[in-house]
Amino acid sequence: MRLPEGPQATFSLLWIPVLTRRTLPEVLEAANQQSSWPLFISYRESSAEAREALHAAGISFAGGDGRAFVRAPGILIERHERPNRVVHDELHSFVDASVRNPFAKRNSRIPRWLLLHHDKPFFVGELAREVDLSSTTASRVLRGLEDAAFVRDTDSDFTGRRRTVRLERPRALLDAWLPVWQRRRIAQRRWDIGARDAREALRTLGDAVAGQTTSWAVGGLAGAAMFRRAVEPADVLIWTIREEVPALEHILQPAPARGERGTLRVAVAPDPWTLGLTQPIDGLPVSDIVQLWLDCGVEGERALEAADTVAEIAGWS
Repeated sequence: MRLPEGPQATFSLLWIPVLTRRTLPEVLEAANQQSSWPLFISYRESSAEAREALHAAGISFAGGDGRAFVRAPGILIERHERPNRVVHDELHSFVDASVRNPFAKRNSRIPRWLLLHHDKPFFVGELAREVDLSSTTASRVLRGLEDAAFVRDTDSDFTGRRRTVRLERPRALLDAWLPVWQRRRIAQRRWDIGARDAREALRTLGDAVAGQTTSWAVGGLAGAAMFRRAVEPADVLIWTIREEVPALEHILQPAPARGERGTLRVAVAPDPWTLGLTQPIDGLPVSDIVQLWLDCGVEGERALEAADTVAEIAGWS
């Protein structure tokens, strides 16, 4: 790397998909072991704390968020704010009109199911039955995923007529899905149910709602923390269907929320089918782990560590 009329600087490049406080010790250790060239960190997403630590240590970095810090003889580049930029629309990569967008509401059942069973191959018809879609729709969605190299063919049966597919790059699939999910408009309300923090909100929610309605699930940072607590949630997100919102409001008798801590965010699931994938933890229904990763992905830098933990638990890393 060099600036005009300046000396050239050579770096040793290290790629870190998600840079957080948890992954930072490995990076600093790698920097200390470099003997010839200084380390240059390239990342997709990062937390503010991790970037500040790299800056303090004099380690150069640049990320997919547009932030950069480069320090070398004759070079100093600093960009600490996320620049305004047009986010690449993943939908435009599926140029063939016959290929279905795999991240549309119902079609996204296929990538969700593949991520939940990333170590298992599926016959196309079998996969269609699992996600309650037609074989034709499933085939078209899979074709789009194959074109993007997220899915590959595996061995077929002895007749050669039944094609099997398997997820090839789970983390890359998630990275392609997240920008689409971030732009989705979600109907959401914030309620004050008299809780001082997220833990109390979960207890209040469980005591009041358990057994009275089934179409809801804990999501977001609160749901991720029920698997493994990486980041302390400030509030509780629950997913439900539109028809259940009045029932929940009647049961909880909430007040309008004036703050965030301990409040309840009630969001309407774009595809109610996903609520059938919940799992019970501590007596509460919790969203599937794909939904938890997507939820953490839209919570900002603070939730990156939780998203990274969810990916590790799921085996996507």
